[in-house]
Amino acid sequence: MADTTKDWDLYEAGKRYNNRLTPNYYDTVDANLAFFQGDQWRNLPDTNMPKPVFNIIKRVITFFVASMTTSNIKIHYKPLGYGNDLPMMEGIDPIEVANEQTKTLLEKFKMEYKQREALFDSAITGDACAHFYFDIEKRAYNGGQDVQGEICMEMVDGSNVFFGNANNSRIDKQPYIIVSGRDMVESLRDEAKRYKSKEQNGEITSDVDYGEQLGEAGRIEVEADDYGKAQYIIVYRYDKKTKTIKASKSVKTAYIYKDIDTELSHYPVAWLNWEKQKNQYHGRALCTGMLPNQIFINRMFAMVMYHLMMTAFPKAVYNADIIENWSNGIGDAIPVTGIGHEANIKNIAGYLEPGNMSNQIIQAIELAMQYTKETLGISDAAMGNVDPKNTSAIIAVQKSSAIPLENPKANLHEWFEDIGRIIFDMIGTYYGPRPVQVGEQVLPFDFSIFKDMWLDVKADVGEASYWSEIASVQTMDNLLKEGHLDIIDYLQRIPDEYIPQKQELIASIQQRMQQQAMMQEQQAMAQQEMANQPQDIDIQAALKQLSPEERKAFEQAPPDVKEQIIQKLLQQAPA
Repeated sequence: MADTTKDWDLYEAGKRYNNRLTPNYYDTVDANLAFFQGDQWRNLPDTNMPKPVFNIIKRVITFFVASMTTSNIKIHYKPLGYGNDLPMMEGIDPIEVANEQTKTLLEKFKMEYKQREALFDSAITGDACAHFYFDIEKRAYNGGQDVQGEICMEMVDGSNVFFGNANNSRIDKQPYIIVSGRDMVESLRDEAKRYKSKEQNGEITSDVDYGEQLGEAGRIEVEADDYGKAQYIIVYRYDKKTKTIKASKSVKTAYIYKDIDTELSHYPVAWLNWEKQKNQYHGRALCTGMLPNQIFINRMFAMVMYHLMMTAFPKAVYNADIIENWSNGIGDAIPVTGIGHEANIKNIAGYLEPGNMSNQIIQAIELAMQYTKETLGISDAAMGNVDPKNTSAIIAVQKSSAIPLENPKANLHEWFEDIGRIIFDMIGTYYGPRPVQVGEQVLPFDFSIFKDMWLDVKADVGEASYWSEIASVQTMDNLLKEGHLDIIDYLQRIPDEYIPQKQELIASIQQRMQQQAMMQEQQAMAQQEMANQPQDIDIQAALKQLSPEERKAFEQAPPDVKEQIIQKLLQQAPA
């Protein structure tokens, strides 16, 4: 059997580290994921007890993620303000180009969806990771331009990322970072052929090394000879000599490529923790602390249900010496023999009184659910379960209930800034000369100038909730009515969904305004010309002095002679 690669030994060391954590990392994330999905009676013996699920974990996490995504987050670059003379290329502002290119990439990444996915991953498992790579075979701008190569982004489970310094969560302090995954064997072989790897110690074959994949579904694969999968790892290392990132990709016994200089200055990995933990790179998930409460609530409900099942229908007790067989059928007659006429039927048959359940059980369940939500910062006002009489008080309570989310929000904003830093690094490294849209023109631009630029990366956060949007539209309506905005400024700032075909409407109005301006200019020029010439009414009055024969001669005369006759007649005309 072929020996494993050196990089694979690092991968195995990362897995051992996760297994040494207390509690076990893989067991924790698997339990969190199962409880969020509703599988909350896993690994328990099968009994006749009911197994109810009151999934407060999913309710809380969904509410938190929705609350954190009510604001739009955009990446914005700006100069540091010192020691940074920004170069200009034919009047093109490089900062504007960087902002537009990043905006375009985020739209292609479907970043609003990826943001929610990252928040769900970090809330359930503690971590989320965005991995970036440059695909040389893709055509940029959705294939609209003949430009090869595009930056791509993929979300990677936290269980598939390993830090060289696991006691530090900072990306820039890592000697190496490993990103693992599973891919089709055929795809990995094709990739190895493209790189013409000479470092192979063995053949790329399918394996079953999926024991550390996230969730139960990650350990179930299609079993087929021609479509097998293999575990791969990508190891990114920081080279202190070149000050760049080098990458190696391998399976267990073979390299696909080795020590390729990416020329990047930053690791192409953006790491997000829901809640940072001391001295380890894994974050603490929101779900982890809720498991004991969820288990207690489910068990108490299960016992209440079991008690009702056992006691809701009372058991009959009868004298077998007098009644041979008791029938529970509805409306069935029960024959009774061997008793006198004065015998009381209640002494022959009856029902056992069931034991009453303590009301403290229901109170304990309600308190457990109430205190769980309150300790997490979720109130009835925050979830909208109140009578909207005092709206100002509701708003104040909602804002105060959002305070527990400030730390995860700060981590999310830092994650976006890391993404912006990676994108800026990659477009400066890989894009080179490319056409860019500047206004209505397409101009050439050399992106390599970004390698010598230092910009400040900020995550701009703007409210995008329904009510703040309505308030903004009303404010713009008032500015338009008071004449502080013209119609073009108004339409450019109004949300697209309020006015269908908004850009076509703006173009039509601008064209109409240009036509009106041209017409006004022509009218002004005509009036100016007429002001410099004799009035037509005076000319007609002067021509009436001529006799019919003179009038006929005037009409047949050349233009210069006509002009002399008119001037002479105007001089002779009475004032």
